[in-house]
Formats: sequence, C-alpha cells, structure tokens
Amino acid sequence: DRPDPPRSLQLSGLSGTSLSLSWLPGFDGGLPQHFLLRAEGPDAPPPPVALVTSGFALTLGGLRPATPYDVILRARNARGDSAPVRLRASTSALPEAPPPRWEEPPAAPPSGSEDS
Repeated sequence: DRPDPPRSLQLSGLSGTSLSLSWLPGFDGGLPQHFLLRAEGPDAPPPPVALVTSGFALTLGGLRPATPYDVILRARNARGDSAPVRLRASTSALPEAPPPRWEEPPAAPPSGSEDS
C-alpha cells in the first residue's frame, strides 16, 4: 500500500533565512519510503522549493527573512504518495547590523624623560 502520512510535523528551529523541521514517519506500507518536503512562500520563484530526504529532519535554507511559508510534507514509496501534512511557519527577521564604530588610534605615550 501507499505509506501513511508523516506525523508530528513541527518547527524545531528557525533563523532569518532557514526553517528547521522534524517529523515522525507513518507506516511505510511495507516498502522503503522517503519524504518530499515543499515550501511555498510569497515571491518564491516557480517551482517552489522541493526536497527529498530519507531522514526525519531537514533544514530548509535560502529563504526570505520575516516571511511566512506553507510547508507541505508527504511520504512516498513505490506505490505512491501519502496524504499531505501541512505546517505554516515564518522565518525570523534578520537582526539589524550594528552601526559602524569609529575607533580612535591609541594615544601616543607622552614624550619626555622616563622615571629612573
């Protein structure tokens, strides 16, 4: 049979340009399975990001800061795909760069006689 949908899809970490996801596999239908992960966001170039993995965790990189994404996960085996599991997650805003600092050169020691 086709595999059961993955379970417990969750966001395990995020940054301004990435989302880290993890899940538990469903029943594999008695055949080897892998997972198709797809992220769709505003202004994402077609086709949306799609990755394949045999593991149960993945970090999607190269995303836009402070942007919501629809993450869709399916299990696939030789007989077909499972029903999709969905999660809505947003990347964080990138921290602002600190203002440039002007550093004064160290003061030269005073010229004159040294204590003996």
